[in-house]
Amino acid sequence: MKFDLSQIKSLATLQPGQLPLAINAVKVAASIRPNRFVIEGGDETPTSMPRTAFQVVYPDRTVMLDSGLDQATHDSFSQGEKEPYYPAAFEKLTKALNQAGAIIFTHYHADHIAGVVCAPNRLELANKTFTTRHTAQLMVETPHRPHLAVTPDDIRDFIVFDYGDYYPIMPGIVMIKTPGHSPDSQMVFVRLQNGKEYLHSVDTAWNMQNIVQMKGKAAPWVKENKEQIEVQLRWLNGLLSTDPDLTILVTHDDDQLAKVKDEGLVGELRV
Repeated sequence: MKFDLSQIKSLATLQPGQLPLAINAVKVAASIRPNRFVIEGGDETPTSMPRTAFQVVYPDRTVMLDSGLDQATHDSFSQGEKEPYYPAAFEKLTKALNQAGAIIFTHYHADHIAGVVCAPNRLELANKTFTTRHTAQLMVETPHRPHLAVTPDDIRDFIVFDYGDYYPIMPGIVMIKTPGHSPDSQMVFVRLQNGKEYLHSVDTAWNMQNIVQMKGKAAPWVKENKEQIEVQLRWLNGLLSTDPDLTILVTHDDDQLAKVKDEGLVGELRV
């Protein structure tokens, strides 16, 4: 598996239309896990792992990257006591999903798709949700949670697509195939009108320290392809020095989410 960032950047301006203006994010829940599960060699320090969704803002519309999850789905992950959930944030996310021009799934895991699959208006949301053929197949054949199972007929309601290594799905947004965390995993590159560039690493890393230290996860319940993850972590680590102006985003890192928001690189969800 090799990655060519220069090619990815060139693809970001291939689709006609205005580039996006901003990236926003929302945290709807958090899972608390010992650090030793989040990063190999970690200790028992409790680590907060936010469950997030991102929003790409265009002059005339918004595009959601993943859809978060409802409280019942979040609670299904709890190992004992219920973990933090933020209903007001989910209400805001629900409005953002309803108002979005499009929704893009990065992979089939529950905390990325449940906001659509469990929604009362699932059909309406599915009709504007892009999912790869591989993700659609996994949603049908091996749902991440039993209650998220969909039928082949349900999948026809989604916008199903496929591609090789990279795909410029919308102006300024390039999908990148990165199997490893799950067989269908993707990263997302975003270029804004002001020239700012982002690489959303999704779940290749759970924490920026996975990238900094080039150490993978150690959670026994996560069944990843370690060789593929190692390649991806090496690439992301290298970008920290070769492209320091590139903002690498991580789905489940509270400190990093707070940092990019404090620096004005990521804003609050727009509804």
